[in-house]
Amino acid sequence: MAIRAGVGTSENTDPFQAGKEAAAKLCLNAQEDFFDLLLVFASAKFDPQKLLAGIRSVSPDIPLIGCSSAGEITSRGVSSSSLAIMGIKSDSLRFATGLGCGLKADARAAGHHCAQEAIKTRLSNRHVFIMFPDGLTANGADLIRGAQEVLGTSFPIVGGSSGDDFLFEKTYQYYRNQAYSDAVAGILLGGDALLGIGTRHGWHAIGKEHRVSRARGNIIEKLDGKQAIKLYRDYFGEQAEDLRKLSWAKIGTIYPLGMAIPDERENLIRYAFKATEAGSLVCAAEVPEGSLVRLMIADKEGVLTAAREAALEAKAALKGAKIKAAIIFDSVARKRILGRLAKEEINVIKKALGEPCPIIGFYSYGEQAPLRAQRYIGKSYFHNETVVVLCLAENHTRGK
Repeated sequence: MAIRAGVGTSENTDPFQAGKEAAAKLCLNAQEDFFDLLLVFASAKFDPQKLLAGIRSVSPDIPLIGCSSAGEITSRGVSSSSLAIMGIKSDSLRFATGLGCGLKADARAAGHHCAQEAIKTRLSNRHVFIMFPDGLTANGADLIRGAQEVLGTSFPIVGGSSGDDFLFEKTYQYYRNQAYSDAVAGILLGGDALLGIGTRHGWHAIGKEHRVSRARGNIIEKLDGKQAIKLYRDYFGEQAEDLRKLSWAKIGTIYPLGMAIPDERENLIRYAFKATEAGSLVCAAEVPEGSLVRLMIADKEGVLTAAREAALEAKAALKGAKIKAAIIFDSVARKRILGRLAKEEINVIKKALGEPCPIIGFYSYGEQAPLRAQRYIGKSYFHNETVVVLCLAENHTRGK
């Protein structure tokens, strides 16, 4: 029931050579030349087809899935303009992949198709579904609803939305030998293994709750019957008159909205990245009419504390089993807040896991995870400004 994993990286500027170099390093580090799965996260600066061709020149015919990112994460820390590959080999953990296209036209249908394709393999003892959707075209909430139509509303879904190094122009989803855009690549994990999931954001509420009295998808038009922007105007005072002229990169990141979810312990974070001339707030994910929202705030200490708690939560679910691999889905907003301390967040996670293990991850444009992950109950949601930690371990207790 062994699980073996390794990581390879490259900062070569040539996409084919970067893929070839990272794949070769992976084989050397893991002391394996064949894997059951390849996870690939890379800068969008690379030509994705040449990048995949370079990987395939070393590791052909291995299931491959991943996406472009806004920064790459490994056990060595944080990188930009690089490529990171994790290879996993196991005689007990099983994988089944799926792809859904046309997110912009119908995210729900794409999520449904991606999950439906993955379950055709009929894996036994399913654990989690990992998704990598386009971070620029997807309605993340609808995407998850589509996958839940196939997997069930309480089945854990985790993942991160693909990025493009803060350019916000075009992202890529890697599936087998091809790179896609406006798509979602997914992978279902099953078999005899243990998985732990931890989800945290670290923001806390300030002020009172406000009801969303008018909204269209991700656009909040009215809060308590008044212009949505009034929430920020009341808090920022005189500075609010200039809010519509700002990029909101800083304001929306540090002061996002928190949306209350019935029976859940934490608010969902909604990043308000734009204010319209009409006084509406444009968010990075949908905020349904009738929802209760509050202004949220965070600092670097709170962000780091949340990362530690997410890692501890994931580890606790393994019941003492040795961690064989960890995957991190981290919001690009957290990277912006931490700045030079971004590497410290990864160190905090490593310390909380308490043992060395191969680590891979990326900075995303949105995250997917349950809120009550450690109990594997409740729905999975689309998040902003959140960190999700997924740990894999061998199951030595099964059958005892």
